[in-house]
Amino acid sequence: MKRVLQIMGGLKRGGLETFAMNIYRSIDRSEIQFDFLLTQVAGGDYEEEAKSLGANIYYIPPRNKGYKAYHKALDDFFSKHHDYIAIHEHISSLTSIDPAYYAKKYGIPVRIFHSHSSSIQKSLRLHWVHTILHYLNKPKVHSYATHYLGCSDKALDWMYKYTGVRSKALMVNNGINCEQYAYNKIIRAEVRKEFGIGDADFVIGHVGRFIPLKNQVFLVDILSELHRSMPSAKLLLVGEGDTMDEIKTKVSDKGLEKSVIFTGVRSDVARLMQAMDIFVMPSWFEGLPVSIVEAQAAGLPVVASDTISYDSDLTGTILFKSIKDSAEDWSKCIVEWKEKNGRPNNIEKLKKAGFDSKTTVKQLVNIYIGNV
Repeated sequence: MKRVLQIMGGLKRGGLETFAMNIYRSIDRSEIQFDFLLTQVAGGDYEEEAKSLGANIYYIPPRNKGYKAYHKALDDFFSKHHDYIAIHEHISSLTSIDPAYYAKKYGIPVRIFHSHSSSIQKSLRLHWVHTILHYLNKPKVHSYATHYLGCSDKALDWMYKYTGVRSKALMVNNGINCEQYAYNKIIRAEVRKEFGIGDADFVIGHVGRFIPLKNQVFLVDILSELHRSMPSAKLLLVGEGDTMDEIKTKVSDKGLEKSVIFTGVRSDVARLMQAMDIFVMPSWFEGLPVSIVEAQAAGLPVVASDTISYDSDLTGTILFKSIKDSAEDWSKCIVEWKEKNGRPNNIEKLKKAGFDSKTTVKQLVNIYIGNV
């Protein structure tokens, strides 16, 4: 049995975590098994599922709890666990690439950096320090890693530009199980009944962790403007996070409590998307979010900020708008874009674009076993 170590902060239900789990579910686990090395508090949403699929989950203290302790933990871990055929480090920046250093020290042959973002959150504590470290670590990339992956051109440029390896970097699509998201009228009716949504109500959908980057606060402004002409419009928010209380307060201040649905973290995103009419993502920046691929698979027209990679438009059904435009302008465009696109069947388009999880699995397996 060959094993690959997936390295990330935790196993909460976020974009890069969902990507890793989609691959884990689809890979032939009789040939390749995953383990996870995490640097955040235990108890992530996917941990029990990962264990049930055969993964070992290991924890080390995060770097911000002490630089020396972090390095000692990495050294101790890889000195005992160096039989992996590959490590796959999922990162949003080059702030911390030390796991690859120790993997190299102890002889792990394939060491992968995988970029899942295109910038550093300005809301992040000491974000300027993270930015400095990101650029200081660029000269080390070629010596620490053997493979350089990213989810979009923006993500590849952010991570590998000025490293000397940008030309070698490969795009790996955020593949999903496309059929799972295919539009289903029966499920749509069930979910709408569950949340008290009327058959004729217009539902704006959004899936994402509640953090400043995702900009859910702007979605509330959009709904408020939309209510001027469409009082029955609703906002369906899937996820949780640090800014949820702030968003709930704004919803209350605007008197929209009956029009905004907070589902919390859910394992049935494909099902919830059936109840939506359009998907809106006003993020300040992104790589290529898994949720935007899922939305297209569900046949949802998408309105997204133009800071998100244009590579994400796989079906011709995404409208990119400036995040500087007004909420009123966004609300008008959302209605017009839905009327123009309806509910298209995008499954075959996504497969042809290479965004089926089976295609992504083949690409990664070839990297893991050294064929690329």
